[in-house]
Amino acid sequence: MKKIKNKFHLLVGSLLTTLLGILGVSCGGQILLYGVPLELNWVDLDGEVTNEKGQPLESMQVVVSTAQRSGLYDTLYTNASGEFERQYYFTREGNDTLFVEVNDTSDVYSSEKVQIPFSEMTKENEFEYSTEYSVDVKLQLKKKNLQ
Repeated sequence: MKKIKNKFHLLVGSLLTTLLGILGVSCGGQILLYGVPLELNWVDLDGEVTNEKGQPLESMQVVVSTAQRSGLYDTLYTNASGEFERQYYFTREGNDTLFVEVNDTSDVYSSEKVQIPFSEMTKENEFEYSTEYSVDVKLQLKKKNLQ
């Protein structure tokens, strides 16, 4: 009797797993529709950081985050030309905002922060299931008043 009960539970478990897999239910609780591509936004972020005289600032910390997408908190650093670049992708979650904050780790310049809504980004290409955007950020840092 115990062998029959174990085989029954194994059969029911296998059938439920198969059925849920066909329906697209994953362990994370998300329902995925197989055969339907995930819609993505690709954002090419390019930026430049200069001082008040227009000279490039190297090794400035650039923190990139968004309002709606949890988990996006990226830190970059400017190169010798004061430039930074990175590509990000986002699932289409409505109208999100990209935050870019520049900090001087040497504490000579004041921080600057900009907000860029997706609606203000430059649309480069649009495909059936994805859209490519580009964002150019130019920030000018001012020296702190040290007394």
